[in-house]
Amino acid sequence: MRILTIEVKNLASLPEAHIDFNAAPLKNTGLFAITGETGAGKSTLLDAICLAFYGKTARLKSDSKNKVAFNGDEIKLSDPRHLLRRGTVSGHAQVKFMAQDGAQYTARWQVARARNKIDGRIKEAELILLDASGEQVLAQKSNAKQKLLQLIGLNFEQFTRAVLLAQHDFAAFLKANADERAQLLECLTATEQFSRVGKAIFEFHKQKSEALTSFKQKLGDIELLSDDELVLKQDQLTELQQQQNQLQVKAKELDLHLGWYTAKSKLEQQITALTSNLSDQEALLIDRSDELKRAYLAQLTQQIADNRIQAKQLKAHIARAQEDLKTLAAQDLQSDIAAQDSVVQVNIAQLSSAEALLEKHQPDIAKVRELDQVRSEHAKFAAQFKEQIAQQHVLEKQYVQSQQTLQAQLAALEAEKNQLDAKLRQSPKLISLCASWPQTFEVLQQYLREYSDRQALLTEQSALQAQHQAALQAVMQVQPQCVNIEQQVNAVQAEVNQLQHSLGELDYEKLQFQRSQLNKAQQALDQQHLLNNELVQLQAQIDGLRHQQHSAEAQRKDAEHQDELTRQQLNLTQENLHQVKLRASDNISALRGQLEHGKECMVCGATEHPYRVDHIDSHWQQLIRDFASQYQAAEKARQQTQARYHEVVSHLEQINGQLQAALQQKAQLMNKQQVNQAVLDELPESLRHVDQHTEQLRLIDEQLALYSELSKTQQQKFQVLQQSQQQLQTLQSSLTHHQQQLQAIEQSQTTLNQRDNELIQSCEQLSKRVAEVYDDEQWLTQFTNAPEPAINILSDQVNVLNTQQDHYAQVVKNIEQCIPQQQTTQALLDKVRLQLHNLNAQLNEHQQLSEHAEIQRSALLALDTTPERWHQQLQDGVSAIQQQVQSHKDKLAQLNKQHDEKVLRQAHLNQQVDEYQSTLEENQLRFLDWFAHAQQQHPVLTEVLVEELLDWQPAIWQPLIEQAKLLEQQRDTTKSQLAHVKSNLVDHLEHAKPERLLSEITTALNDINEQQAQLQTHIVTVSVALQAHRDNAEKLQSQQGVLQQMQADYEHWHLLNRLLGDATGKTMRNLAQTQTLKILLHYANHHLASLSRRYRLTVIGQSLEIAIIDRDMADEQRSVNTLSGGESFLVSLALALGLASLSSNQVQINSLFIDEGFGTLDPETLSVALDALDALQSQGRKVGVISHVAQMTERVATQIRIKKQSGGYSTVTTKES
Repeated sequence: MRILTIEVKNLASLPEAHIDFNAAPLKNTGLFAITGETGAGKSTLLDAICLAFYGKTARLKSDSKNKVAFNGDEIKLSDPRHLLRRGTVSGHAQVKFMAQDGAQYTARWQVARARNKIDGRIKEAELILLDASGEQVLAQKSNAKQKLLQLIGLNFEQFTRAVLLAQHDFAAFLKANADERAQLLECLTATEQFSRVGKAIFEFHKQKSEALTSFKQKLGDIELLSDDELVLKQDQLTELQQQQNQLQVKAKELDLHLGWYTAKSKLEQQITALTSNLSDQEALLIDRSDELKRAYLAQLTQQIADNRIQAKQLKAHIARAQEDLKTLAAQDLQSDIAAQDSVVQVNIAQLSSAEALLEKHQPDIAKVRELDQVRSEHAKFAAQFKEQIAQQHVLEKQYVQSQQTLQAQLAALEAEKNQLDAKLRQSPKLISLCASWPQTFEVLQQYLREYSDRQALLTEQSALQAQHQAALQAVMQVQPQCVNIEQQVNAVQAEVNQLQHSLGELDYEKLQFQRSQLNKAQQALDQQHLLNNELVQLQAQIDGLRHQQHSAEAQRKDAEHQDELTRQQLNLTQENLHQVKLRASDNISALRGQLEHGKECMVCGATEHPYRVDHIDSHWQQLIRDFASQYQAAEKARQQTQARYHEVVSHLEQINGQLQAALQQKAQLMNKQQVNQAVLDELPESLRHVDQHTEQLRLIDEQLALYSELSKTQQQKFQVLQQSQQQLQTLQSSLTHHQQQLQAIEQSQTTLNQRDNELIQSCEQLSKRVAEVYDDEQWLTQFTNAPEPAINILSDQVNVLNTQQDHYAQVVKNIEQCIPQQQTTQALLDKVRLQLHNLNAQLNEHQQLSEHAEIQRSALLALDTTPERWHQQLQDGVSAIQQQVQSHKDKLAQLNKQHDEKVLRQAHLNQQVDEYQSTLEENQLRFLDWFAHAQQQHPVLTEVLVEELLDWQPAIWQPLIEQAKLLEQQRDTTKSQLAHVKSNLVDHLEHAKPERLLSEITTALNDINEQQAQLQTHIVTVSVALQAHRDNAEKLQSQQGVLQQMQADYEHWHLLNRLLGDATGKTMRNLAQTQTLKILLHYANHHLASLSRRYRLTVIGQSLEIAIIDRDMADEQRSVNTLSGGESFLVSLALALGLASLSSNQVQINSLFIDEGFGTLDPETLSVALDALDALQSQGRKVGVISHVAQMTERVATQIRIKKQSGGYSTVTTKES
């Protein structure tokens, strides 16, 4: 990556700057200097490069939270918009560069204020990527950032380390102790992640330790039965289950005997209940016989209900028709028709009179319309002329006022012209000075600058004299202290070398390897012992599971036998139920054969038999229900035995699964045992004996402790050495600094004296030039004594005179403009008055014609009535009479129509009455025929009763009929059930009567139930204990793998934490930075070889301490604090270049900038530094050195000079000396 051009506008102190590295003289040189006073803007150029590439700068990244006021805006302290120059509305930084792909691009960062105003809100900055011409936009905003990262190949931190060399950071890096050096190295290389990794390891180790402790406590709360207790509990459970089975057999036998007495009692209760129900049903039928008979008659009358409804409707129709005939006969329409006809004739006569009157006034209406049009036209013209006259009057008034104003203005301008002319004649010298005032003012300003510089120079000479005395005294005090400290440094250096020799005899890495092997062997032996214990425990668990498997298999066989017995019982009850249903079906067929049409059914009493049978005999129904109940009981018992069988099988499968898992776990443990044994076999024979491990570890730990103690002592001595060296270097630097101050002060005094003479000569020459232009003796005397007030007074006088001259010219110009305006205004005024005279004459003519037309119209029609209104009044009269004629004609036609409809309606009603009467007679004959037939069957039936029954609602008599049928059905069913139950009781008493009494059976059964309850309690207690043991064993077994995994994780993180972790991340940071330091020194030595072949950097042991190998002194290793100022600069520069190489990695960097380090060097050291920079540019890189040191600017021919100017800005120029 190579920078080609830099362009800056309105950033900090640089209003505008353009640097082209492809143009002479920068094109032909590899080393150039950027010079200027402090605060001139040298570092602003580097800020511009960072802004154009990344939109931020290294100087403004310290505070990213706090906000400050910036010309009315609140922005963060780290915001690069702070660089926008005050008083400007926009600024930008633009860099043209050659990217890694070999093409040229332009990067631009720009910022502006809203509306291009100084007080506008500052807008967000923009980052733009353009092509090489700077015209075509390739990317913007975030896309531009990503694209620039790809083209440059470096992020912001890498760029600031690789291109903007941080040489001063490595000067502090050389003098720091181990911990401080690790922190600096972490900051310089941006490798903070290692500290975060160390902290993360510490936190993970802490979490794993707490989790493992908590888990172990949780497992400690789980209790198991001992082997003896487990066998005892299992034997108890087996014995209790056998006793329970014996009691169940006895209980079943007693249940059968008890069931016989229960069935007998149940049958007797059923006979009593059925006999009572039958008596109640027959009594209820007798009590409700009358009500039920009336309901049956109501059902019979429904056969003639339609006939009676039709008769009522026909009688109602006949009555309504006769009433309508009476109403029509009372109407008289003939007299109404004659009266309406006479009214129509009168209206026709009135209509003829109105039409004749309208025809008579038609000519008068037309004449009035013509006169109204004439009046309107003349009134319109008169209004127009009045408006024009008013406008001309306004113009006349305006022109008169303008004329008066111009006359007054012209008089005032003449007076002002005479007054200004008199004033200008009073200052002839100032008038001649005004002609050359810009040149004269520049001469006066130059004299004022020279005068100010000389006054400042005199002040600076006094200050330099005082500094010279102070520096001389400081040199005399520091020289003796340097000698004493140098002796201390030599003594401590000898002790450090002795400790380094002792550490070299101990092989730290070999000791660590031996210790690691011993730990590995110990872990393998411990693991083998743990696996053996686990195998023993697992074998015991497998034996227990096999015993449980045997017990579960016996239970399965018993459950299978019980399931077969219940299956046989279920098949038997199912077959019995099937046979009863078949016999019941045969009995139904016999009953169907006995049914005859028209006769009552012996079951339901119905006379209609559409299916020849409706109900099954109640006796067979009871049999079916009994056998169905037995079948359901057998089916329930079958389901219970199947459920128990499935439960036993599931338990057996669970035991088999546990046994299989235990066997698999045993195989896994044996595999682990073999793997662990293979690890033991790979170890040396000396590590396989446990009794020797402790002694060997003790010896290795002693050697490691010795190494640690020696290393610690070495670091302490080294720190003392560094402190002494730093103190010596500080004193030497202070001595050098004071000596340099003396030399610099003397040089400055010489330079100031020369400058003072130059200023005196320049001031005299400028005074002569001023006297030649303006020879006012009083002012010249004042100018010699106090130049600045005199210049201000003269400047004010010239400004006043220039203002007066400009004003005089403007007054003359205004007079010349007023005279033509006055003449033009007078001509316009005369023209307006002529037009007013003509308009008044035309207005009078039109007003007279309008008045004549108005007189003629008033003779025909009043002025307040329009001809349209008159014509409309006549027309409305004709229309009103026409509407009356039509209305009366319509009414006459309506009366005639009503008369015709009346005649037709009367004929129609007479016909309907005849038809209704005939239908009513036929209806009555049908009713009488039905009534005679029904009375034969039911003599109590009369016509009055028929009407009453028809009025009885079906919602009342229909439920009574249904209740009657239901009561009869219930009575028959009860009779059948009573016979069936009596038959069952006889059969039950004759078969399987128990020998023991009911009380004896009940007492024996209660005793067995109590024994079963006690046994069940014991069984539950023992089963719960055994199940708890199994659950706890399974839980421990399942958690054992988790515990082992957690233990392994803890040991892994414990080892990592012991080696790398701590709460602050210091251990991991120092370890990582040790490797980083080695890599950095590798790059640095590569650059140091080209800068100075005498020295090479090296790391002391496995620490972060740096030493210098002096090749000129037989590769002697010594502290970096023994280097001189120039040598320290070379080493720091090599480290900075090494960091640049480390950061850029595979990216080629051809542009470098060094921004510090030269101001504190003495002349000799500075010469060494410049030789190093000459060697650096020979590597093909373009190197920019930023400094204000005089010798630096003399040695570097090509310079970019940044010079301060009055007003707070700087200019940038490129020169070659």
